[in-house]
Amino acid sequence: MLLSDIPKFMIEVLQYNMKDSGFIASLPYVMIYIGYISGGYFSDLLVRNEILSKTWTRKWCSVTSHVISAILLTGMAYCENNVPILILMNIAMYFQGYAHLCYYVNYADLSPRFSAILCGIGNGLCAVAGILGPIAVGLLVNDVDPNDHDKLHERWKIAFLSASAVWMFGSVQYCVFGSAEVQPWNSHGLEEETSVEDEDLLYAYAEESSRGFAI
Repeated sequence: MLLSDIPKFMIEVLQYNMKDSGFIASLPYVMIYIGYISGGYFSDLLVRNEILSKTWTRKWCSVTSHVISAILLTGMAYCENNVPILILMNIAMYFQGYAHLCYYVNYADLSPRFSAILCGIGNGLCAVAGILGPIAVGLLVNDVDPNDHDKLHERWKIAFLSASAVWMFGSVQYCVFGSAEVQPWNSHGLEEETSVEDEDLLYAYAEESSRGFAI
């Protein structure tokens, strides 16, 4: 929701002219890119130095991304000054970069043989959320008079709090059920199709591809 609706929020609520504020409008996307890189470094450090297991590293990324972002988004909902809102939004976007270090690499963790299929299914479901999010925001704010800033801010507050609740729910769910261990069904039919050496290579690939930067 943040990525797709940032321009709308900045125009309607923060009253920024996008033509004159190109750098400010692009800053959230820069922050999420920095989050990708730095988060990858930190998660790689945790796994390589055996500070955390792969599973707990993925869960750490989930909590760091979703819980912190949810707290910051809640803060945005109750801010009325542009500067704090921009600061909170950009910090939240930075931590959103950590989310990709949780679920994108997790496909290879669970099944190196079927990671492409899992990635397709997961990204397909994410795309549905990416479609429904802006529609929901539109239903909330499109019927409000653009000059009625108080009512507009109240509607955006609902959108932010709803997104925060979804992030918190997703993080709790992943922390309870998430895993970075290769699943038994990954080896289904492997004994008939491949040799022991091939199986070792698959597991070695899973081990390497699930480390920090190898997303």
